[in-house]
Amino acid sequence: MTSRDRSPEAWDRFYVLDERNEPREVADRREWSRWMEENDPVFRRTVLEASGSTVTTRFRGVSEAAPVDTPLFITRVAGMADPAENRSYGARSLQAALAQHERIVQALLHGERVRKDRE
Repeated sequence: MTSRDRSPEAWDRFYVLDERNEPREVADRREWSRWMEENDPVFRRTVLEASGSTVTTRFRGVSEAAPVDTPLFITRVAGMADPAENRSYGARSLQAALAQHERIVQALLHGERVRKDRE
């Protein structure tokens, strides 16, 4: 079962970002949903015209209930010629996600395969 197949009840923890872009848990899904509508969760988007791909780093803001601690920031590679290279990479902080974004962009610019980071 993938995370997309799970029911909404499985996503028990919701987060928004404070003024320093630090995740803060909120009481319920309605507060999270309202925050997501009023704020742009995308922090960086890089379009690589030569390959037709895009790298996007965004705040996800949802986490599975314990014992799994789902990363709240996601960097997604899309538009690659090889569909297997269209992947998502998680990070636990904005700083880690932005550094990961830059490593992925640089790897793609140099024709390298993107490696999975270990946090």
